[in-house]
Amino acid sequence: MTDWSDPTVYVPYLVAIEQNDGEVRVHPAHFVTLTPDFVFVRGPAGRFENLPTRSVRSIRVTVQDLPADYDLLRADYPNAYQPWHLYDPGYVRRPSMTLAAKVRRLGRPPAHVIAKARELGYALADTADTPEHEPEPVPDSLAARRARRATSHDYLVFVKPGISDPYQILSRQRIGSHSLYRIDSWGFGATLSGLEIEALSEDPDIERFERDDDRLAPHFRTQPEDRVDGEYLVAVRRSGDPLTVAARAGVSPSHVFDTISTFSAALTDVQVQALRRDPDVVCIEDNAVVTLDD
Repeated sequence: MTDWSDPTVYVPYLVAIEQNDGEVRVHPAHFVTLTPDFVFVRGPAGRFENLPTRSVRSIRVTVQDLPADYDLLRADYPNAYQPWHLYDPGYVRRPSMTLAAKVRRLGRPPAHVIAKARELGYALADTADTPEHEPEPVPDSLAARRARRATSHDYLVFVKPGISDPYQILSRQRIGSHSLYRIDSWGFGATLSGLEIEALSEDPDIERFERDDDRLAPHFRTQPEDRVDGEYLVAVRRSGDPLTVAARAGVSPSHVFDTISTFSAALTDVQVQALRRDPDVVCIEDNAVVTLDD
């Protein structure tokens, strides 16, 4: 892989791999996987490189700082700083679309669309007087399928019972860590393209997936007859602190389970929603009465 200099794409990692012959190669990377047999590195252009683990002497991963405007732009443009999809350059070049229409279609800031157009040798100024809205593609046409595959949304992906390691699914489906915003034993939350959703729908370990436009942690409900009304269990990611998470929502935990990074508490509906929006919360469950049979 070569050096990456596209300012419209955030590269989370620089991976320096020293091989047994002493050669050191630096890879800009969106995804890195280590297995007993191979080292997999996916670059920002979607290309994969793999090396036999036995040929590697050492690996150093450097985490890159986020761009200063990353959160600001992502709030308005969901695909800001994400890798460009295969079909995106076609929309950048399309003469029938104005810049505003391209921005809406691609979900990227105007400055990034203009920069990509320059990289492709295309002058966006030529489309300044063209109609604002492009016609919608015919349903089930090739253009419609391409548009669905290229468009990204946030999803919650739930694994089937008995599947304990969602990371294996991420590795198998080549979904990079830059797309993740929540993960636990139930599954994961991630920004996924239509093409990735199509692949996940065929994965034997996936039970279901659902849109998650508000990025809410899943709330697992208990049968009403077993539920302890108003009491909940809140699971926090391993890198988070249950007491800090509770304090942010104005909650006083009734108990903290340190070994599983979870706390129980009486919560109002407003507090439940606040905790579901907290990026350190992986899920919320209704507290329940468990009856043991004799």
